[in-house]
Amino acid sequence: MNKKSTLTSILILLLALAVGGCNKEPPSASESAKNDYDKAKTMIENGSFGKANIFLEHYTTNHPYSAYAPRAEILRVYAAYRNSEYVLSETLATRFITSHPRHPDVAYARYLEAMSNAKQVGSADRDTAPIKRAIESFDKLLHDYPESIYSKDILPRMQQLRNKLAKRELVVGKYYFDRDRFVAAAKRFKVILDEYQTSPVIEEALYYLSMSYHELHIDDSAHEVALLLKHNYPKSDWSQKLQGL
Repeated sequence: MNKKSTLTSILILLLALAVGGCNKEPPSASESAKNDYDKAKTMIENGSFGKANIFLEHYTTNHPYSAYAPRAEILRVYAAYRNSEYVLSETLATRFITSHPRHPDVAYARYLEAMSNAKQVGSADRDTAPIKRAIESFDKLLHDYPESIYSKDILPRMQQLRNKLAKRELVVGKYYFDRDRFVAAAKRFKVILDEYQTSPVIEEALYYLSMSYHELHIDDSAHEVALLLKHNYPKSDWSQKLQGL
């Protein structure tokens, strides 16, 4: 067999394998809602999240009047989330909350919705919209279910997200500051002071806010911010840099 024939045979074999993989379908639905729900749970327990997601996609259509239908919906949210399909799990969670506002699993759906948003968050130098959506979702969960089992997990996650927003404001503020655009810079640093005081970047933000006011010859404000930094963070390197103000 020459090289050309060998290559052709390999390509045909790879194509056959690909087609075979595409034609591989999830288990078909049965007439029993409970059996299908248990089947989906088993898939998830075995780590077959994508397979379970596909299987559950038509569960409500196959068993429209079953008491298991809402439980299957929330199970699919979880399957999509564990399969790293965060846009889908967010969408499914939102749909579940809208369709079943009084269901016992609404708090869990809100948690998965918020976590799906949080998983879509990139670095602080990118779009902040997913961060804000995640914080909003966590806020809704805390507001509606303040005693939920998810509260302890939510609070540190919200702080991490707010830290990302604060860092974003700092990065942009320093960009303006380095280009002598002190009004725009001061606005960014002021946002950190007003909204993200518990962020690790607060000391640096106060330093640059004071310096921005100083460059704008707003001496009273520059002095006031400098005193705030020195009083709250007396051992900070940023406080030491403001000794002259």
